[in-house]
Amino acid sequence: MPRRWFPHAKWPKFLVGLHAYTIVSFVLLVMSGMALYLPAVHAPLIPYLRLLYDAHIVIGLVFAGTLLAPLLRRLLPEGKTILRPDWLIPTVFGAAIVVTGILLWGVRVFPTVWRAPAFWWHGALTTVLSAWLVTHAFLKALGVRFPRDTWAGGRIQPERRAFLRWLAGGTAVAAVVTVLDPLRILRALARPTGQASAAATPSNQLPDFPEYYTVVRPPYPVMKLTDYRLTVDGSVAHPAVLTWQDIQQLTFATETVDFHCVTGWSVPNVRWHGFTIQSLVNRVQPQGHVKYVHFYSFDGAYSECLQLAEALDPSVLLATTINNQPLPVVQGFPVRLVVPKMYGYKSIKWVNRVVFSERPIEGFWEQRGYPTEAYWS
Repeated sequence: MPRRWFPHAKWPKFLVGLHAYTIVSFVLLVMSGMALYLPAVHAPLIPYLRLLYDAHIVIGLVFAGTLLAPLLRRLLPEGKTILRPDWLIPTVFGAAIVVTGILLWGVRVFPTVWRAPAFWWHGALTTVLSAWLVTHAFLKALGVRFPRDTWAGGRIQPERRAFLRWLAGGTAVAAVVTVLDPLRILRALARPTGQASAAATPSNQLPDFPEYYTVVRPPYPVMKLTDYRLTVDGSVAHPAVLTWQDIQQLTFATETVDFHCVTGWSVPNVRWHGFTIQSLVNRVQPQGHVKYVHFYSFDGAYSECLQLAEALDPSVLLATTINNQPLPVVQGFPVRLVVPKMYGYKSIKWVNRVVFSERPIEGFWEQRGYPTEAYWS
């Protein structure tokens, strides 16, 4: 007689605990993910976003562990079966969610062209699994049962090899949606024929940023070019107030770089065009003891600080265009800072003042616990 894994034909405590553990960890993942992403709750939680991000990662690893638990032991006693969808759907979608989450976590490991679609699909797959769990609970509460001869009503006692196939299936789903990015393909096919040339030159299209965050409530701050002034002062020999026409005489450069948000999402190959900090240095001539550059926004809230050596990095720009188009208002029109080697919170928008100083300041985000040295690489 084959050995019984459990002495009684009832649900084992291990399975009950695993079920509860999986649901609780998934609910916590959804809640922490929404807090990180949704603008409505993002701004009030700014001081805690880094902690939330770390907690989200830890909970995600816990959730991944529950998916692997069936590989360690047989879960059901002999004679016990369970509905096929109750195993299959959470395992496949859960595996895909974990894999896309690992891609987002590995900002220094995986290419941005994978991580950018992984962010969208991570949320989409989570939404689908959430909808299924709610539907599942609702049907259970109503006592709805499907016929046994249907896919939804079929019952199984899965083996380890079945879990391996389902985990592999979820991993394959994550690989397909991140590497091939079917959403991008559908968007290209949906474009009118007259836009085919634009589709062939993506550098002329505005990039798809998953979200735009600001501590000021919309409408975003608006400035006409005729009214715009950039004040450049501090410990300098020749303070200046530059009009838009004056700015056009500065030294401009172009950088095509990946943009990384500290909350996990990224945008690949963003083309920024703007003037360099070196061109401001040449104009105002900072004094020898200057070690820092401060940046201020005309929204009245944002401020940021870089070491002078960091600001003079050739990749750092005060950008005026993105992908060959003027900055949209949500991107900081007419001028924003771009610091490609650091997370996006260092790239202050709506810049209207630059100060050269011998002392640092704590920028808006640093005052709320974010690292001053925000290098992602």
